[in-house]
Amino acid sequence: MAEEFKKRKDEIYKLVLEFEMKMKNDVDMYYDSESYEKITKWYIDNHKFKLGLKAVNFALSQHQYSSDLLIQKANILIALQNFSDALFSLERAHSLNPTDENIFILIGQVKIILAEYKGAISILKEALQYSENKDEINYQIGLAYQSQKKFKEASEYFKNAIEININHENALYDLAYCQEINGELENSVHYYKKFIDEDPYSEYAWFNLGNIYLKLKNYKRAVEAFEFAIAIDDEYSSAYSNLAESYIHLKNYQLSKKYFYKSFELDGPSPEIYSSLGRAYYYLEDFTTSIKYFQKSIKIDQFYKESYYWLGKSLVSFDKWFEAIHYFKKAFKLDNENINYIKSLAFAEFKVGNMVSSVELYKKALDIDPSDSKISLDFSLIYYESGDVDKAISIIEDAIDEVPHESLLYYRLVIYLMDAGKYKESINVLESALSLNFDNHEVLFDFVPNFETQSALVRVINQYRKNNLK
Repeated sequence: MAEEFKKRKDEIYKLVLEFEMKMKNDVDMYYDSESYEKITKWYIDNHKFKLGLKAVNFALSQHQYSSDLLIQKANILIALQNFSDALFSLERAHSLNPTDENIFILIGQVKIILAEYKGAISILKEALQYSENKDEINYQIGLAYQSQKKFKEASEYFKNAIEININHENALYDLAYCQEINGELENSVHYYKKFIDEDPYSEYAWFNLGNIYLKLKNYKRAVEAFEFAIAIDDEYSSAYSNLAESYIHLKNYQLSKKYFYKSFELDGPSPEIYSSLGRAYYYLEDFTTSIKYFQKSIKIDQFYKESYYWLGKSLVSFDKWFEAIHYFKKAFKLDNENINYIKSLAFAEFKVGNMVSSVELYKKALDIDPSDSKISLDFSLIYYESGDVDKAISIIEDAIDEVPHESLLYYRLVIYLMDAGKYKESINVLESALSLNFDNHEVLFDFVPNFETQSALVRVINQYRKNNLK
């Protein structure tokens, strides 16, 4: 069988070489449409799209009514991102073969890319009367609605696809995405369980149930679901990867590493899997190895921003702040709205004394997410350590307005107020902090070196404990 395949492959390559030689020497030639399809497909398979376009145009000059050649031309134009001409070619093919469901789907996909959503939905609905693969048509209609951010309508068509074919992996995945956007993830658990009851051996249903639990932060249930998916299909790479992700959240980093490696064995190298392995080693505090994997990830894809970010974090663990800044900046350049990238870069700039850059970045971070108390805590520290206590107090007070139930903000305000000599006010704030979260009071002693002041705080804390924690 393998020899026969190789022979056929060699024959097609020989045909391509013959075609190219005749084209080069401007020799008159004629092939039947099937031969041209083989030639064009070879160019497509080998990503030689410009040569493929030249070949298919020549073929169509001899076989202008071949819908298959017109479809191949459209596929090449799509690869070249010439969507308008691709649509024109597909519409010609459709006029020649009006019941071919593949043409319907391709027209729908191109119209979605061109944001012609009504036209895409219309032709895809028309395809339902001809298609034997109604699951795929419903899925494509769902994509058209999803592209318009009409997530409820999209969900209905994804459900239709799943009811026809429980193993439609993409429909299962996109349904979960739409339900997350609609705030219906909790309800979707029952929906997926219903399908699992009907077909308990659908690895895709188990996998997507696991994804829903992952999004709901129910990591133990996620582990169970992914393990069922793997029990059904022990080569389900994505299930191993997501199982590993669940174990990271459960702080079982050894198991996380084990399953990321299993995914790597099945799928081979990729920027994603190298980055995932890097994170597992980072959490295991093996920073030398984590750096190695993040570097491998970036070597494959120089735009893989997450690896730049985690590489920076790994370098921070060695107190290599200047080197870390280099990589945080690369991540930030690729995504300047990512709050984690901004916070990490801001703090690193602070650590090396680049106060102006640090302040600008913290301001940007607060503009994006004023409710992130960690930003305000770190931002205020810049002013506190530089002696501008009033500004530090102002930042924390603004943060309390945004997040009135975060005790760490109140404890930090106690420190700043005491440093500003506002002792009575600081004691009032301390009582509020203790009532929000008594256990967090220990953070105070990281800041207060003065024993006399510390003993005053201890008296208030002990009195609160005596009165309220009986």
